[in-house]
Amino acid sequence: MSSIEIAENSFKRIREANPQLVMEVESSTKGIELEMNVRKQPGLDFDVLLDLQNRDELHLHITPFWGEWFSSTDPVRVKEYESAVNGMLSGLYRLKVINRRGNAVKAILQAPSNSSWRSVFTWSKIHLPIGRKTITYVQNTQNT
Repeated sequence: MSSIEIAENSFKRIREANPQLVMEVESSTKGIELEMNVRKQPGLDFDVLLDLQNRDELHLHITPFWGEWFSSTDPVRVKEYESAVNGMLSGLYRLKVINRRGNAVKAILQAPSNSSWRSVFTWSKIHLPIGRKTITYVQNTQNT
């Protein structure tokens, strides 16, 4: 099975798990083989972009977070990706966003674990630790 077929099947399972949400699938834009947009709507507090890039990377983008699951041909990685996407869409997962000087410098995708949270994936950008650190959270509250 090709990476595009794997991504199409993954997107189909995500749609089936979240039938209350409108999801728009687009194919083959510059550098992206397949993408699905889930825009902010009743039932979702923020925009979500899913895509297949570089023929083998499944991506999840929720501003400012950008996660990549590689290789799309690894069933374990595909399952982890779908869990992350469905977790964010359902409100089960959250993003912990660390800001400095008003800009996001790190975002940690977190899943519930007992009475706490465990890190699933971390996005960060190079920055100087200057300015007061603030923390905000991104979590879909419309489905919790």
